Amino acid sequence: MANTSNLRVAVIGGGPGGYAAAFLAADLGMKVTLIDPEVNPGGVCLYRGCIPSKALLHVAKLLEEAEQAKNWGIEFAEPKIDLSKLRGWKESIVKRLTGGLGQLCKQRSVQFVQGKAAFVNGTTLKVTKTAAGGEENLTFDRIIIATGSRPTVIPSLKLDSPRMMDSTGALDLQDIPKTLLVIGGGYIGLELGSVYATLGTKVTCVEMMPGLLPGADRDLVLPLHKRLEKLFSAILLNTTVKSLKDEKNGIRVTFEGDVKEKEQVFERVLMSVGRRPNSEIAGLDKTKVKVNQKGFIEINEQRQTAEPTVYAIGDVAGEPMLAHKAMHEGRTAVEAIAGHKVAFEPNAIPAVVFTDPEIAWAGLTETQAKEQG
Repeated sequence: MANTSNLRVAVIGGGPGGYAAAFLAADLGMKVTLIDPEVNPGGVCLYRGCIPSKALLHVAKLLEEAEQAKNWGIEFAEPKIDLSKLRGWKESIVKRLTGGLGQLCKQRSVQFVQGKAAFVNGTTLKVTKTAAGGEENLTFDRIIIATGSRPTVIPSLKLDSPRMMDSTGALDLQDIPKTLLVIGGGYIGLELGSVYATLGTKVTCVEMMPGLLPGADRDLVLPLHKRLEKLFSAILLNTTVKSLKDEKNGIRVTFEGDVKEKEQVFERVLMSVGRRPNSEIAGLDKTKVKVNQKGFIEINEQRQTAEPTVYAIGDVAGEPMLAHKAMHEGRTAVEAIAGHKVAFEPNAIPAVVFTDPEIAWAGLTETQAKEQG
């Protein structure tokens, strides 16, 4: 095996893929620099995704159980919700976990730089330091891109209004609106819709496909659909949103499809129609890295791009956009850099939707299996 202890490796992006790659590279004796705009590593998952959403889903579950308890002969008074306290608790969890990762960087001698990276060429990055200020060019032997993804915005439904939220805004819990429209029946919309519904919001979910959670097995979605029909005030399938208009009392929404009332007004609207890769990295065009039509960086089984010194992992490198898949890819890329014989060849990547009931699956769904014969 080649001696890797003098290899300088940069990881752009401190999410689960990025920090997993950085930590393993450091364990293998490489000199590692991890670059991310936040104060600590953690990425979308810890700051604005998996972790804060699970914290709120935990609260939703508790409220639900308290409500159900009357069937068992135990009655609680109507819950009082202190939003700022709830928000503070959620933020303390995020702070504790991201702070812990900051400590791990120090313990594992990973140099963490708070800032943004742009490519000068296949081995040099121009790093703009947001906290310390200034910028410098740094040269590396290998660079791993782990820049993640961001919520998708439908251009025709772009609305500059405080009533309009994406997943990040929804997790900030500014208030508990009386009514909320969730655009998109995928896992993000259903998880966040469930939280707001349990907190007392009348939630309507609109999905253009004939069923919720289009990627999951139909048999699994059925019990969830039944449960959500009770929890939400409406689920509109085979329906699209034609237009959004900001008014004094809310956002006026015009629907198209299987829906009686074509126009309705909602206090807030959550846009959760998926995520798109953050592949618009400054200077990437100065390298041989290729980006496909969907915006994903093209890679081989070792997670290596068309530029031999550059690797890409996680959301920016393709579906499924899941934290554990990114971590696995991060380790694969680092082992490939270390000269080990590795490939990312998953037979099945497990996925979980943390609704109530929760849904989990691994590998092909029945629909996919039928399609593939």
